[in-house]
Amino acid sequence: MNPFQILLVEDDTDLREAISVTLRLGGVDHVAFECAEDALPAIDPEVEQMLVTDFRLPGMNGLQLLAQARDKHPQLPVVVMTAYADTQLAVQALKGGARDFLIKPFMPQQLLEVIARHHPSPPSAKISADGEIIASDPAILAVKNRCERVAGTGATVLLTGESGVGKDVFAKQIHQLSGRNSKPYVAINCAAIPDNLLESTLFGYEKGAFTGATKAQPGKFEQANGGTLFLDEIGEMPLELQAKLLRVLQDQVVERLGSMRSVNCDVRIVAATNQDLQQRVKDGKFREDLYFRLAVFPIRIPPLRERQQDILPLAEHFLARYGRTMGRQGLKLSAQSNQALQSYPWPGNVRELENAMQRALLLSDGDLIEPNDIELHGSEPSSAVSAPIGNLTASGTPLAYSSDTESTTSGAQDMDSIEREHILKVLKQVGGNRKEAVNVLGLSERALRYKLKAYKEAGFLFD
Repeated sequence: MNPFQILLVEDDTDLREAISVTLRLGGVDHVAFECAEDALPAIDPEVEQMLVTDFRLPGMNGLQLLAQARDKHPQLPVVVMTAYADTQLAVQALKGGARDFLIKPFMPQQLLEVIARHHPSPPSAKISADGEIIASDPAILAVKNRCERVAGTGATVLLTGESGVGKDVFAKQIHQLSGRNSKPYVAINCAAIPDNLLESTLFGYEKGAFTGATKAQPGKFEQANGGTLFLDEIGEMPLELQAKLLRVLQDQVVERLGSMRSVNCDVRIVAATNQDLQQRVKDGKFREDLYFRLAVFPIRIPPLRERQQDILPLAEHFLARYGRTMGRQGLKLSAQSNQALQSYPWPGNVRELENAMQRALLLSDGDLIEPNDIELHGSEPSSAVSAPIGNLTASGTPLAYSSDTESTTSGAQDMDSIEREHILKVLKQVGGNRKEAVNVLGLSERALRYKLKAYKEAGFLFD
């Protein structure tokens, strides 16, 4: 079998090198190009490849490259990198057949996760170590047991819990333990895709179904046929689309946009949310019949603060994993660090702990990780590996942010912080007018409403 290869197209020399470093650290084979014209001849339908391209390029742009690449290799997964101002063009890219897009600046781990999501390897391949479940605490052992019990039944599963608890990891585990593990596992974040694009992403479309639909494209249901479809952030799905999803779940058939032909789809659904769906049903924001259809087997994943016995094993696991890729193997946590980790409330849950361990590996000068290396309580990372791609030089030195993003004196920020500052700044510039803000940001009103609610709950926004 031919090896898997990334074709990277980015004209900015520093950014191209920064992404190449991330891919090398992630063990991903790749070839980098500075223009689309050089990348096209390297596309080979006989090789397992993925194209990761910037939109703004000298000569042929990313959309034109996407079109020609898919003419040459119709099954080639394409990921488009773009900036905030180009989000409408990113939507065009998805309609043109791109599998995903990344908004600059983005975190290195986000790039690796997107690649893993669309990796064209045989679906029978085992889940990577990144999907390993570390479970010592009785609270999470009970969850693991429930996942094992339901995995082989084919029942629809609803995973609930705060952001960062690892709902996606448990969804993959359910798939891997099921009889469908030799078939595709397909994931989609319902909150991350604009309303007008979510339907075609889920159910697919025919050529000519809408402006820009130059070729037929199967949806996520068809891609997951025989396997598992993970619907993350299901609570953010628009009501009108919930009705169509319910029909698909009941009948196990889909109709692409622009088609009258039904396609049979044998798909197992695992859904996830960080919201109270029962309350959303009461508020008229979620269909009650769909809720009961999804919650056949509900599983609540506890936050990290409720699984104290897992904090240190998880921290050691992340140190070992990232220590291998950073060339810093063998580092241990000091007694003071152990105490600090166990006393911290972990509002960001396992995801926050993972980021903290990456920071610690980069900041530590000795063989022991000390509390000041971990930078808890809101400190920002300041390294090439933990800083957002899109505003770094190859050596990891932060570049000036664009005029859309306020600079800070605390070094490079994580993606959530940058996005939050950008959104709140735009909202202030338009005098709080949300309709104007969504036009500037390129977000859907639903996505902006969801983000502002989260900012308010986190204390970043007040009435």
